[in-house]
Amino acid sequence: MKSLSDLNYTGKSLIREGVLTILVGLLLFFYGSTAPRVAIELFTFWMFITALWSLLTRWFRKKGGHENIAGVIIKMIVSFIIGNSLFVENTLIYVVVFFVSIYQLFEATINFVTYMLYRKNDIKPRWKYLFDSMWLSCFGIFGLIPTETRGEFQLGILGIYLMMLGMTYLRDGIWFNSEVGKNKLKRRVRVSMPLFIAALIPANTLDRVNTYLQNSKDEIAEDDLTIVKENKDAELEVFIHTSQTNVFGAIGHVDICYNNQVISYGSYDPTSERLFGTVGDGVLFIADREKYITFCQQESHKTLFGYGIDLTVEQQKDVEKQIEELKSLTIPWEPQKTPIPNKNSGKEEPMYAYKLMQEADAQLFKFTSSKFKTYFVLSTNCVLLADSIIGKAGTDVLSVKGFISPGTYQEYLNKEFARPNSIVVSKSVYLDLDNLSVEQ
Repeated sequence: MKSLSDLNYTGKSLIREGVLTILVGLLLFFYGSTAPRVAIELFTFWMFITALWSLLTRWFRKKGGHENIAGVIIKMIVSFIIGNSLFVENTLIYVVVFFVSIYQLFEATINFVTYMLYRKNDIKPRWKYLFDSMWLSCFGIFGLIPTETRGEFQLGILGIYLMMLGMTYLRDGIWFNSEVGKNKLKRRVRVSMPLFIAALIPANTLDRVNTYLQNSKDEIAEDDLTIVKENKDAELEVFIHTSQTNVFGAIGHVDICYNNQVISYGSYDPTSERLFGTVGDGVLFIADREKYITFCQQESHKTLFGYGIDLTVEQQKDVEKQIEELKSLTIPWEPQKTPIPNKNSGKEEPMYAYKLMQEADAQLFKFTSSKFKTYFVLSTNCVLLADSIIGKAGTDVLSVKGFISPGTYQEYLNKEFARPNSIVVSKSVYLDLDNLSVEQ
């Protein structure tokens, strides 16, 4: 089980990662386009020196322990050409600036869609989403216009972001072994990695687990897939689940489980979906825990990662109050049982929500008001609803402006579980060992 619990998070590693990220950010902010040039020169210098060393020491190594001499010479020539190539330098800067600009426009689009949905549902305050959409659009468009200053400007913005991200890592590392967060995690400003990178975390975690389990399948029992900190009980559990059946399955989904009932939110009414399936009516469901886990494994071939949270009596009351407040904003909804075309297989079959009701004893509800009335996969999503409940226990993932993916949430929970003093006290992997090959 060590391979599953080894998250590579320690106070020292987070401090090193934070310091390195801050240094890169400082270089980009103060030196702009000079920083990529220095990076290229350092890389090519390292390539040249390693090739030269390999060439000089090849006669002192055992037979078969040295590189092909032609390959070594080619590596030295290539490193020299790249290190003195203005084209490579300009291309690297162009690519970085291009992707920063595209990501800014992507974030601007998310903010604008969120603003329009809030306006349609009369949700206030909403002006910040329009404001963020406007300035992000200006930055993104400016970065795509061929001007002399766009490179320095966008690299400076990237530098500021990296410094803020590094400070988040540095703070996490300094307080890694402290008593802070032992009973409640204070909500602080956090900067997380970009959405397109965080989206890969659930699928990457699944790959690591599958590789380990395939190599140890005969030695692992289901009871071995849970790690619990000593003398700790988890009153609430967060499920991060993912699969490799399609893109959205790989990105993941978040549920919470309280009192053996799974509470989840999503766009479970395909007849209401629009904007390429990213927007739809917000549906809340409550299902039996064991039946739901089995349903996820068999229906969608999902693997669920469960993170147990230790709550005080007062926190439990706050969570229960928040759940009741959310339910008060809904009305019961019963999905149609008439088969509809499945987007993945193309075959006609009952909708996913109907199967949930039949196989997991799910009760389904639609929101009549609030920001959850309309689901949007990139903002008002499953993570936002889960945090609106778990936030009563003091989690600090969503305290910074921006949007959070299941991968960002999983990274945060992994770090908190690795900390000796935190309210995340257990980690479990729920999968069907008999059909493990399906997960590959």
